[in-house]
Amino acid sequence: DEIPDQSYWSIRQTLKSRLFSDVRERVTLQLERNGCGEFHIQRLTSNISEHQTDILTLGFARRFATYKRATLLFSDPERLARLLNNPDRPVVILFAGKAHPNDHPGQELIRAIHHFSRRPEFEGKIILLEGYDLALARKLVSGVDVWVNNPEYPMEASGTSGEKAGLNGVLNLSVLDGWWGEGYNGDNGWGIVPHGEDYDADFRNREEGEALLDILERDIIPTYYARNGFGYSEEWVRLSKNSMKSILPHFNSQRMVMDYVEKFYAPASQQHRKLKKDQANPARELATWKQKISERWPQVSMQRIDTAPEQLMHGETLKIQVSVYLDGLESSDIVVECLMGTTTVHEELIVQMRIPLQADGEKVDKQQTFILDLEPVLSGLQHYKIRAYPHHVLQAHPFETGCMIWL
Repeated sequence: DEIPDQSYWSIRQTLKSRLFSDVRERVTLQLERNGCGEFHIQRLTSNISEHQTDILTLGFARRFATYKRATLLFSDPERLARLLNNPDRPVVILFAGKAHPNDHPGQELIRAIHHFSRRPEFEGKIILLEGYDLALARKLVSGVDVWVNNPEYPMEASGTSGEKAGLNGVLNLSVLDGWWGEGYNGDNGWGIVPHGEDYDADFRNREEGEALLDILERDIIPTYYARNGFGYSEEWVRLSKNSMKSILPHFNSQRMVMDYVEKFYAPASQQHRKLKKDQANPARELATWKQKISERWPQVSMQRIDTAPEQLMHGETLKIQVSVYLDGLESSDIVVECLMGTTTVHEELIVQMRIPLQADGEKVDKQQTFILDLEPVLSGLQHYKIRAYPHHVLQAHPFETGCMIWL
């Protein structure tokens, strides 16, 4: 906050100038290598001059895996071309990255972007950089204005390139997945609300691609080019400073390493020590139990055997009785839970309480009754669901078998 806005803007433009200088040199070399003439090279590099940095620049640089959806920006090519080629508010997009040698779909993404960059309406506005390396990555995450990330939800584990960009005052435009689902606060960049896995891929790509272009057209471009009397965008500087302030204290390599240690490596190490005791007898016991679950679970079923009341008066209890067909499993092999809470507009349950049902009586004909006397804590409309899943004390995670049934 103590840095004057005009000085802050000037520093950001200096970083962009250094980026443009490097990009222009790289692009010139790769075009010369591909046999392009001088006039063609000048046309393709006319928007990346280190002496003229006042052009909104987006960056997309990372491993080209299919779930990262590098071509989502091109979901509506005509609309994108119109946005990039506005003479009063031009936009440049820099692409860089590599695909694994065996990842042929990822290589196809690079090929598709190359084809788009050669179309007349995108020449000089879509730039695909070869030879992606650490030196180029450093300049990109510090020199562009907006860092674009549009992974397929919920496939993004972290998204460290966006973290590095945000630390440099670059504004993130990303699907709310990975780190950005936690880092976005509504005032430090832009977030694309993802559609859930219930929707098919084509629908998600179409809707999220449209949302991406909507944000670019309605928010990003107008904000960047809303200049005051001193030649810079006050709102852009404010957002950029907010990006640094909100990200710096919370996202760094130490935090990342400790999250991995505390949430994954340490529990895995503890589980290893637990299972190898007594000449690995616990490991054999758990493996035998999992084999039994694998064989029996497809036949397990659950049904409600009480009649649910339409309403309860204050102080009354909801008596839940569920009959579970165990098919050779024991009642101790499963957990039956009642999840209680509220719902979203999409009727998704927001769980506020988890209450286990207790086995009642003996198992009869492979059927076991589970009961719960539930007294709601809150008044008003309440929602609940009942689920069952395998349970063993030696599991590292209660859901590691991947088996669950719902009522």
